[in-house]
Amino acid sequence: MTTPHVDPQLGREESDAAERRLLHTAATGTPVDLRTGDARLDDPANAAAWAAERTVRAGVLIDLLTGERAPDGGRLRAVKLRGARVTGELDLEAVELACPLLLADCRFEQPVNLREASAPAIRLPGCHLPGLNADQLRTVGDLNLDGLVSEGAVTLRGARIGGSLSLKAARLNGPGAYALRAEALTVAESMWCRDGFTAVGEIHMPGARIGGRLSFVGAELSNPGGRALTGDGLTVEQNMTCRNGFTTEGEVRLPGAHLGRLSFIGARLSNPGGDALMADGLTVKQNLDGRDGFTVEGEVRLVGARIGGWLSLTGATLTNPGGCALRLDRVTVDQSLDCDQTFVAEGEVQLTGARIGGQLTLDGARLTNPGGIALLADSLTVERGMSCRNGFTALGEVRMLSARIGEVFSLEGATISNPGGRALYAFRLTVENDLYMRGGFTAEGEVQLSGARIGGLLHLAGSVLSAPGGQALDFEGGRAIALLLLPRERPDGVVNLTNAQVGIFEDDERTWPATVRLHGFVYNALANDTVDVRARLRWLTRHPGGYVPHIYDQLAAAYRRAGREDAARQVALAKQWRRRRVLGPSGKLANWLLYLTVGYGYRTWLAAVWLAGLLALGTWVFTDAHPHELTRVDAHAPGFNALGYTLDVLLPIVDLGQQKAWQAHGAAMYWSWALTAAGWVLTTAVVAGLTGILKRD
Repeated sequence: MTTPHVDPQLGREESDAAERRLLHTAATGTPVDLRTGDARLDDPANAAAWAAERTVRAGVLIDLLTGERAPDGGRLRAVKLRGARVTGELDLEAVELACPLLLADCRFEQPVNLREASAPAIRLPGCHLPGLNADQLRTVGDLNLDGLVSEGAVTLRGARIGGSLSLKAARLNGPGAYALRAEALTVAESMWCRDGFTAVGEIHMPGARIGGRLSFVGAELSNPGGRALTGDGLTVEQNMTCRNGFTTEGEVRLPGAHLGRLSFIGARLSNPGGDALMADGLTVKQNLDGRDGFTVEGEVRLVGARIGGWLSLTGATLTNPGGCALRLDRVTVDQSLDCDQTFVAEGEVQLTGARIGGQLTLDGARLTNPGGIALLADSLTVERGMSCRNGFTALGEVRMLSARIGEVFSLEGATISNPGGRALYAFRLTVENDLYMRGGFTAEGEVQLSGARIGGLLHLAGSVLSAPGGQALDFEGGRAIALLLLPRERPDGVVNLTNAQVGIFEDDERTWPATVRLHGFVYNALANDTVDVRARLRWLTRHPGGYVPHIYDQLAAAYRRAGREDAARQVALAKQWRRRRVLGPSGKLANWLLYLTVGYGYRTWLAAVWLAGLLALGTWVFTDAHPHELTRVDAHAPGFNALGYTLDVLLPIVDLGQQKAWQAHGAAMYWSWALTAAGWVLTTAVVAGLTGILKRD
């Protein structure tokens, strides 16, 4: 196939014709349209096939725009050209354009240079070019780059756009480098990177300032292994919108940015193993919205960020296995934080030191970090309530050391699974109102609430607690208005209530744990009256470590406050009975004697029974022994009286003269010694019982 011969002179003449048209229309601002009407042929990507008559030299444009060449018919009004192939370099560096410039659907052979230029407005929609340098560009009106295709970087460093900057449907290519470089860019109105905008390479705009909106709706940014968008210190007075199909491959950086609102609804950010969104110190005046299909591979990091409205991640999916999926340490949200419904986080969620001005909602959320921490919220402050209900699931530890919840904290129906470790670690947690772990709340691993302060109820009705070989519930040193320990089944593990204090304690005999630590446990009232005293005493024996006086005193005091004196005495007797286990042999004997004689001081009437019995026994013995085993000592002594002699022998404080008058021999002597000893034991026991000595530890 032979190449047709084209007369160079003819091509030059055809080109001159296009340039003459441009010179003629510049005075009126009428566009020169060189397109054929064939969309495929008119695409600047096919400019190599364009006829010579569609060629315009860059020098002609430069001469017009710099005033070197005057347009036909007078003063320059506007330069408008469409569908041309521009040859040579369009170099307008430091040029002050006297009129607006519109170059639409043109193909440039060389990069365009607008560095330090100034113009009323510049529009390059649909143009294809090797690159664009517009550093320090100044425009009074808009800079329109809609549909621009650049095979090299577009640079706008320090540019000041008096109107809007539009890059709708633009395609910027700078693989491994910058696609758009715009440090300290200022746009008085809005910046549009939407409607099919794509960038291969980094969008780099730290310190930029946008007076209206910054829109990336539907945009695609790709710089795998690098930064897709860099906006350190970026300021957007109104909304920054990255939604409805916005996708990135590479890191999105917004540290220290100041935004009116920020939306990631339906966006997809991908930077596996790294930061997908890094926005430490971010300030959003109103809301940050990441709902409805917001999907992230990599870490979302907002350390120290401040959100003036609410932060919503409802229905979002954050994936960073083995790392941190969401880092909100020291974040401040003036209203609510919502991570509910189908919110999924694969990797750790961190809220250390965060402050939420409204509600924190995790209803239905699924946090997954097996063998590690699923939720880290040490020193978290929530001014209102925290809700983890409706199927909330955490595979890994939920840790909330010294967290504070201003109203109700609900874990109703939640599941926390960390077998062999701590399921919920909330040492020194403060909940101003109720803490609900009821309605099917399930914990595989220890529930650690030691030192917690609960302003209302600690409610465990219908819960399932499992920590085999460990502590199923640790409430040591905790405080609550009421503790409702009513699990669905017997806790598998120890329940530790050491030094806890509650106003009301309600439990169920059917679900008592095998071991419950009760030392120092204080409660004002027992709410379950169906548990009788004997069962309560069996409950006390589940405390390990042997005899502890306090747990009996506490139970007796609770019965006494309820007006159940008989029950209180039963507990007090059981306390002394159990005490014998810690005594030595002599102590055990004394304990038995005191129990039998005066019921440890709580049944002093037993002494009268023993006294009557011993009197009857002594009277019978000494009646039988007189006179052959009883000899008169004093001839002037009264006659023998068996009852009087028994009283003299039995009661050390009684002197009827019988024992002095009659000397016992043989068996009668041994009986007198035995009754004297019994009398001393009875007297001592009665005195101890009446003075309360036996009731002391």
